[in-house]
Amino acid sequence: MPTMTDLRRKKIQAKQRKAENAKKRAAKAAKRERNANAARAR
Repeated sequence: MPTMTDLRRKKIQAKQRKAENAKKRAAKAAKRERNANAARAR
């Protein structure tokens, strides 16, 4: 089985990192929203 080229691996890792970051960003946005609503409710 041929090994993956560095370029291809980096490309894949970058894509995965972007996906992770996007997921984290969405989670943070949701959390901020929840916190803002909780502060308003009080």
